[in-house]
Amino acid sequence: MPTLSTAIRPRVWIGCLACYNGGRLTGEWYDADIAGLVTPADLHGRETSHEELWVFDHEDFYGALEGECSPHEAAEIAEAMVDLSADEAAPFAVWVREWGVHAERNHWVERFHDEYRGFYKSEGDFAAEWAEDTSEPEDQKRMQVWPFNAIDWDYAAKELFSGGFHSEEVSGGIYVFDPQ
Repeated sequence: MPTLSTAIRPRVWIGCLACYNGGRLTGEWYDADIAGLVTPADLHGRETSHEELWVFDHEDFYGALEGECSPHEAAEIAEAMVDLSADEAAPFAVWVREWGVHAERNHWVERFHDEYRGFYKSEGDFAAEWAEDTSEPEDQKRMQVWPFNAIDWDYAAKELFSGGFHSEEVSGGIYVFDPQ
């Protein structure tokens, strides 16, 4: 089983549903990647007739997990995050909220890497860089002189983002995605 890096280490508070419904909180914090392995006997410290566990709280999922869920679901999301760098965790969470529901979890990181274009100050900044990166060398030279160096990249970005690219506003800029 993969182990999460120290950079991204989501945790979950798993509780016994029968105890909760009976008015008692019985549970513990666990690393999320092993949440699916926790049993009711683990929570109670002995064998029990209680069968169902539930994640009542969580931390360090960067928004990829919202609300309560089953331990199995939390473990799947945490395992998907194993291959992410600390810098990718926040944009990954945005991607999960927007497009993750339409993709199988075992392919989330692969799809995220295919669709994430990076963090930029604005759509105009992305448009200018994208134009330069996708241009032939002779076109790149032309972009250095008038009238090409006078392009209103914010205006050009409106066209670019209406044709498939997607941005999500975050503190200090935007994440850019090219959803498939």
